[in-house]
Amino acid sequence: MAIYHCSIKIISRSSGRSAIGASAYRAGEKLLDKETGIEHDYTKKQGIVHSQIMLPIHAPREYKDRQTLWSEVQKIESASNAQLAREFEIALPKELNLPQSRTLIQNFCRDLVKEGMCVDLAIHDKGDGNRHAHIMATTRAIKENGQWATKEKKDYARDENGERIPLIDPTTGKQKVDSRNRKQWKRITTEANDWNKREKVEQWRENWAKHYNRYLKTHNVQIDHRSYKRQGIEKIPTIHEGYTARAMERNGKTSDRCQINRDIAQLPRIEQEKNLLETLKDKIIQSLENVYERLREYHTRRTADAGNRAIRERELRTSEPSRRMEKESFIPRERTQNIKQPLSNQSRTAPEPPERGKKSENSRERSFGLSR
Repeated sequence: MAIYHCSIKIISRSSGRSAIGASAYRAGEKLLDKETGIEHDYTKKQGIVHSQIMLPIHAPREYKDRQTLWSEVQKIESASNAQLAREFEIALPKELNLPQSRTLIQNFCRDLVKEGMCVDLAIHDKGDGNRHAHIMATTRAIKENGQWATKEKKDYARDENGERIPLIDPTTGKQKVDSRNRKQWKRITTEANDWNKREKVEQWRENWAKHYNRYLKTHNVQIDHRSYKRQGIEKIPTIHEGYTARAMERNGKTSDRCQINRDIAQLPRIEQEKNLLETLKDKIIQSLENVYERLREYHTRRTADAGNRAIRERELRTSEPSRRMEKESFIPRERTQNIKQPLSNQSRTAPEPPERGKKSENSRERSFGLSR
């Protein structure tokens, strides 16, 4: 996996640092700081696989010696807050072996040398997958005559028409003059180069990405010097761990920096789980809304039915008195009972059955009539 790391920092005297000491540490050499009398001995430092000095064409050849170069730098940079060197810390690709990595970083250093810088290059590799380069570059350029160039220069301040701006005496309202009666003009200090500008730093970072991508094009690996935010990528970048953090991890301890990167590596999985939970949440909310909607419809129907029943009951209660009055006003006709007269004792006596073989007169009459 390609990782972009190109950190650019200033080594300054105001922070208590020394160009001699920084160079000795990165190159694994023993150098004497003549300014402080301190000898910086890092000859026992492990993991330094390459170091060299790269100079512009017009630089003195004695600057090839690391001790001489940085001693001259500290001599010319005499201010208490002077910038002694500019350091580039660059991660080298894992896809390349050491000779290929060396060629890649040397090509990048040559671009810095073309701008007039003296470059001190060191490559560190302890075999732990953290191969990287340290580049210390001078903050002054070398002129064609082999002398150090100035960092700043004085110039006249000019108005929008390009005319010099006079210095006005507030008491007289006239232009100031010096002791020799020469007119005074407003002066400004400008930098001799653009090395301290943010745009220049951006250009160096972009240039490293171009070298990297050009060299690893056949490996199908590319990097981008811009942040994820500037690329429009919604992703949290990892942080630089460094040797100390990784040494802690190897010794069984937990480094905060390494733990942060592990947490960042888990973010995609956590994001997927979050999206899944959001999807489930939306489904649950939609299901609940459907249930509530059906309940509302049910209660609406019940309310309507109850209202209709109440109306019918009121109508019934209203019409009941009229029906009662109608019922009371209707008198049914008395029926004449069909009272049978009591039979006499003679009639109550059952008739004697006719003798066998004899028929009654009526039966004989009926049979006679029928026979006729």
